[in-house]
Parts: sequence; structure tokens; C-alpha cells
Amino acid sequence: MIGSAIAAVALLAAAAVAIAGSNTSGSASALPKTCGPLFYKGSGSPQFIVVSDLPLQGAGRAQNLLMGQAIRYVLENQYKFKAGKYTIGYQECDDSTAQAGRYDPAVCSANGRAYAAEKKGSGILGTFNSSCSKLIVPIVNRAAGGPIAMISSANTNVGLTHYAPWNDPGEPNIYYPTKIRNYARVAATDDFQGPAMADYFKKKGKKSVYILQDNTTFGKGVAQGFQARAQKLGIKVLAFDAWSEKATDYTATAQKIKDSGAQSVYLGGLVCDNGVKLLKDLRSVLGPNLMMGGPDGWTPESATAAAGSAAQGFLISYAGQPLGTLGPKGKAFIAGLRKYAKVKGQMPPYPIYQGQSAQLMFDAIAKSNGTRLGVVRAVMKSRVNNGIMGTFHFDKNGDIVPTKYITIERIVGTTGVYTDVVITKVKA
Repeated sequence: MIGSAIAAVALLAAAAVAIAGSNTSGSASALPKTCGPLFYKGSGSPQFIVVSDLPLQGAGRAQNLLMGQAIRYVLENQYKFKAGKYTIGYQECDDSTAQAGRYDPAVCSANGRAYAAEKKGSGILGTFNSSCSKLIVPIVNRAAGGPIAMISSANTNVGLTHYAPWNDPGEPNIYYPTKIRNYARVAATDDFQGPAMADYFKKKGKKSVYILQDNTTFGKGVAQGFQARAQKLGIKVLAFDAWSEKATDYTATAQKIKDSGAQSVYLGGLVCDNGVKLLKDLRSVLGPNLMMGGPDGWTPESATAAAGSAAQGFLISYAGQPLGTLGPKGKAFIAGLRKYAKVKGQMPPYPIYQGQSAQLMFDAIAKSNGTRLGVVRAVMKSRVNNGIMGTFHFDKNGDIVPTKYITIERIVGTTGVYTDVVITKVKA
């Protein structure tokens, strides 16, 4: 099984390189070995390089590889490798390791330093994991050539942009040493995502919950958001415990949950943190009917569905509008990306949001004066009307406004089926 897993990872990595490298014209010298070949079909060499920073190894790799395809689709088919008067190339960079099976903090930091040093670097699309962004953002914020614009389609940890009671000390200002905000995101944050699932548990009549989280920046933060809302709603929080991704057995934890009498379980964390084993062991003790759910760290749905019968009915929230309710441009983008990347089966949400992020970045470059700071300012002033993700803009913190969508789905078979959506209107 280990050999098969390694072979699968190797094949996926090879496929990603083949896709990126089939039409290349060299690579940007300062970028790290974690980056694939340059994707560029324009004349001469590109004036600017945009990179993506995503974990391309581990349980979530399929969705993240498709996020890279979404960027290629936008750059090649919609922008023809030009943003205004500037020619643009793209490189896909990996922030994970095979050993970790997810993002690696050391790789995130090394990637950030390389992006800051690359003179042609004008934008970063990523990261997927908030913990990785917390390492990269302050590095590229103080880059010698000026702050580098960064747009994430998946980061949800609150502390990157604004205040929450559970933030780490100094957040978010510690990520912006120059006092210039160079980071924005199209995903809603965990002070909306965590509470949305608590609202759903309440709607289903659950009076008590047992919270488990994986002790990552993301997992703990979203679990704290869920906890605060659950308590406000009168749902009794019986425990706020952690699971270790290195554990080989979780049946003792499952027995603790059973003994507590909990009517529901919330799993704040990532499926790549041994989530499949966790689900199997919990279900073996708790049975198939106890309500269980978690945040978007459990996407792609296919990764969670690998738990087989233990995954059935598991609830997953993700920080965006339901794909089925997107407008004409959103539907057209899904169809185009499906054809471009030869996607069969369910389309995960974040590649679609990545397409929106890519458009934002290329439009900002087109509107800039050709400097990094110019791109940053254009990103923060972005306004999208009837785009892939509808109509929105960024507030001064870099958060999407005025509408926050949190979609909830449940695993049925090997896919996620739409269950509910929580929509919140906010003032910028």
C-alpha cells in the first residue's frame, strides 16, 4: 500500500510537470526547486512571473493540482499571457513534502524568501493553508523590490487579516512589518465558517457536541469559532480536545466521546492529518448515525470519501458560494475548466475560486504601473461585478465583502451533496 501511494504521488507530480512544461521557455532563476517549469506561450520572455504556492503532495493534492490548472486556463485562454501591456508567465510551486503529506513550514519559509528575491515576481496565488501564509506574508511584505501582492482562494484563519478573540498575540499586524497590506482573500473566514456549522447543528436539534481539532493554526482556529457560536446557541460543549496526525489508533478517543454522551462531533482540521483513519476509528465505536462534521480542511471530498462507509453523511463546510448557484460567468468557467483539465466527476470548490483569484491578480497587474507596490494597490482596490464568484470587493483588511457565503454539504458515495448555505451580509 505504501508503495502504491508513493507511485500515485509520483504519477501526479509527473503529470503536473508535464502539464506545466509542455509549452515552456525556461524558468525564473531565483525561484526554488519546489517550483515547476515556466508556463508561457508569449513572445520572448515574460516581463513578470506569477506563482502559485500550494501543497501538491498528500491527501488533498488532487484539488490543489486542479487549482494550478485553473490558473493556466485563465492565463492561456482568457488573458493570452498578457495583462494589459505586460507579458505574464506562471510557475506552480509546491509547499509540501512527501514525508509530511501536507504543507511543511520550512518549505513555506524557503519559498517565501525565494519569491521575495525573484525580480520578475509580481504576484502569489496561494496559499491553501493559513499556517503557510502566516510564514510567507511577512517575508514578501518586506521584499527588497517592494511588497508582493498575494491572493488566497482558500485561507480562512481570521488572524491573517482582522481581529478575533482567539487570535495569536499581535495578529494581524505582525504579518505586515511595512504596515502595507499586501494580502487579500476571496474565501470567507473562520469567524463565519465555524459558526455556520454550529448553526446547522442547532438547526438539526443537537444539544451537545464534542470538539476535536488537529492543533494546526487552521484547525484550532476554526474549532474555536465553532465553539464560541455553539456556546452562544446553548449547545453544550463537552470537550475541546486534539488529535495527533501521528497516532495509529483513535478508538480510545472515540470511547471518550461515546462516554461523554455527545449528540454530535465537530472535527476542526485537515483530512491530510490522518483524517481517514480518524473517521474510521470514530465510526467503529460511535456507529453510523451520530452527526459529525468539519470545515473545508476535509476537501477535496474524494479524500474524505476514502474512509468508505465511515465517511457517509459526514458534513463539510467550505468558505464560498455553492457552485450550483453561481451566475453565468461562474457556470461558464466551470464548464471551460472541466474541458481544459479533462475533469470527470465532481468539481471541488477551490479551483473555481482560484480562477477568480487569478483574474483578480492579472487585472491588478494590468492596472498597475509595473511595480510590485502598484500591483498591491490595484489588488486592494479591486471590484468585481458579476464575476465567477459574483459581485464583491475587498475591505481595508483584504477580506471579501459585502457577502460571506459558507456552504455545507454531506458526503454521499464519493461526492459531496449540497445541504445548506449560510449567507451573511456585512459592512466593509
